Amino acid sequence: MKKLALLSILLIVLSFLDAADGEFYAGDQSVFILPTAYTMPKGSCAVTVYEALIPQSAYAPIDRLHLSAAGIFLPTLNEEELRCIVIVSFGAKYNYFRAKNVESAVLGSLTHYHTVTLGNVVSFGSNSGDGKGSVHLMGMLTGDIESDNLRGILGTGGILRLSNRINAMAELTFVPFDIETEPSHSSEEENKYALLIAGLRFKWQKVSFDLGFMRMLGDVEQSKLMRYPFVKMSILFR
Repeated sequence: MKKLALLSILLIVLSFLDAADGEFYAGDQSVFILPTAYTMPKGSCAVTVYEALIPQSAYAPIDRLHLSAAGIFLPTLNEEELRCIVIVSFGAKYNYFRAKNVESAVLGSLTHYHTVTLGNVVSFGSNSGDGKGSVHLMGMLTGDIESDNLRGILGTGGILRLSNRINAMAELTFVPFDIETEPSHSSEEENKYALLIAGLRFKWQKVSFDLGFMRMLGDVEQSKLMRYPFVKMSILFR
């Protein structure tokens, strides 16, 4: 309890550190899927649609805080009957550290299936002004509220500013791993892979459009999981 209180005090102190505010564009809150530490200005809201199946809305009650809700619609074919699995998720992201060219944020989410995630993302660089781009590192824990089995997720991504309107982007997210199992004791039958997404972002101040491809890397059936297109659109309201 003392450690949690000290951590909370540290986050509050860090949140008062000042930094030069960069101009926020639609889509800056994430690479493709990987979140960044950047947050929208106070009073802004954003609507993002991933692959036409995952709508997400986010609101910034203050400059450093995002509150979000998302719905995932997964069509499945079961016994020749088409069904749709719906997953509802609620999340938050708080930017507790902001300095020149470095920002950090804690983030978490909860689904109605009682799945919880909690993590941290650090962003280096800048995508506005004279900035040439940014690099993002994320670590996250995920698990079920009713279970002690925690799994870890690691991810990294980069944004290269080609012009004021076009960014080249890539991200790599590794499959969740059991944090209580040593690597040498992991099952040989367990797939070891990562999800790569790469492509371009076409952006304006209030609208962005991401177009890329997804591919699994590692121990996975490439004949079943080749390259899939990735499409995302974000609209920013102020």
